[in-house]
Amino acid sequence: MGAMERMPLMKSVVYEALRIEPPVASQYAKAKRDFVIESHDAAFRIKEGKILFGFQPFATKDLRIFHRPEEFLPGRFVGENREKLLKHVVWSNRLEMERSTMVVLDEGVGWGKMIFLS
Repeated sequence: MGAMERMPLMKSVVYEALRIEPPVASQYAKAKRDFVIESHDAAFRIKEGKILFGFQPFATKDLRIFHRPEEFLPGRFVGENREKLLKHVVWSNRLEMERSTMVVLDEGVGWGKMIFLS
């Protein structure tokens, strides 16, 4: 695993493969508490106990975030763009860059596998 940490392009290719074709495109969760979800131009209040549904390609192919979103770009997550773009990638109901801070939704079944790959 140490060698993988020294290969930023390899990690970028994994992130890009998961971004362009998410292995689990649809996700659902139950809100653990009241909170607000914000998009680029709106905000939505969610009440505790409500069931939420998400479709990953809506987020991972957002033109306002990802340049040429329909193309596989191996180096998309390398360099200065890495941190900025990873803030917009969600694996198993958690933001990639904020693994320990999002406590609102239940974790999905693939969370441990994503940690291994990344």
